[in-house]
Amino acid sequence: MEWWLIEPHDPLIVRDGRPFGPTPGARARPLDFPFPSTIAGGVRTRAGQEGGTFDTSKIDKVKQIGIRGPLLAALEDDKPTLLVPAPRDALLIEDDKKETVVRHRLRPLAAENARTDIPDNLHPVGLVKPDLRKSYQKAPRFWRWEEFATWLTHPPDGEETVNPADLGISGPGKEWRVHVKMNPDTFTGEEGALFATGGLEFWHKPEGEERRLSKVMRLGLATAVVENPHNLQIAETFAPLGGERRLMRWRKTAVDDALKMPDDLADAIAKSGFCRLILLTPACFSAGWRPNWLLQARDGVTPVLKAAVIGKPQTVSGWDFKEKEAKPTRQLVPAGSLFYLQLDGSEAERRAWAKAVWLANVSDGPDDRLAGFGLAALGVWDGQAWPMEVDDA
Repeated sequence: MEWWLIEPHDPLIVRDGRPFGPTPGARARPLDFPFPSTIAGGVRTRAGQEGGTFDTSKIDKVKQIGIRGPLLAALEDDKPTLLVPAPRDALLIEDDKKETVVRHRLRPLAAENARTDIPDNLHPVGLVKPDLRKSYQKAPRFWRWEEFATWLTHPPDGEETVNPADLGISGPGKEWRVHVKMNPDTFTGEEGALFATGGLEFWHKPEGEERRLSKVMRLGLATAVVENPHNLQIAETFAPLGGERRLMRWRKTAVDDALKMPDDLADAIAKSGFCRLILLTPACFSAGWRPNWLLQARDGVTPVLKAAVIGKPQTVSGWDFKEKEAKPTRQLVPAGSLFYLQLDGSEAERRAWAKAVWLANVSDGPDDRLAGFGLAALGVWDGQAWPMEVDDA
């Protein structure tokens, strides 16, 4: 596995695909974070270049290159520190103290005396006991790997008080540029014809009290090349990525062993026969939100889906440079979504399954898995569905 760091020197243009033109008041809105297919396309473009020009005879070869990621990287002293999307089974609630918040862990619930429209008798997921306080609106969208790993292996049994700044950051900001439509005959701007375009700015700018104590932090994108059957060379260089060919620095990097699956996590999953699977990149499933390939028998284990926490779907499309036509529009399960799984098989088979799925891509289609969709991490779960408590207040 070869890790690469992509450092944007300009705002990265990755737009949401809505129609856009130079009409007065129009806005070209950027995504909150680039899709894996954008990074896979950039990696494959680098691998297929000869003397600065893409060799079209290598199209079939570069399409066999597989990646994992991208993950957000904070560049402190030029060393990347990885961050991952916040898991959706963590709920942050406003606390009386401004510098802290209350963090709840959502759990599968027993719905014995309730009716739901959830299919296949899946458990609903929520708070065991109601909390009527407001949710925290500035929750960090990306958690530091150390915090995330603790949440996977030792999630709290009840609520706890945390500092949001210790959990992570909100990720890339959005930079807006205002333009004017030009008259091609007079080469002057048309009156009132202003429109805006947005891009992702890879800097973390602390706010409030944190701004006084912290410095501005550079951000980048980390991705791993895991499959390169034809050993195509990728140059370390400055090269464009995304819309408008904005300049990025491409270089190899080292990622510490923190990303390796902890032995105690594999042992816990193997012994209990249950786990949580958290998506670190958006996933594409043929049945919409429900996975298929993931639930197939593998390594002697057939997972059974017991509950899920799914975020608002994202929409992806693109352009097929080989066929010279638009790719079909599809919906993705967003990063941070969770699946609660029951695993059959022996303890040894469950351990082998867990190690095979750890940081693997679990989308249904092989091309989507190669392109980085559905990067997965695993966490412990005791397999219980908790009865809902009633708040007497």
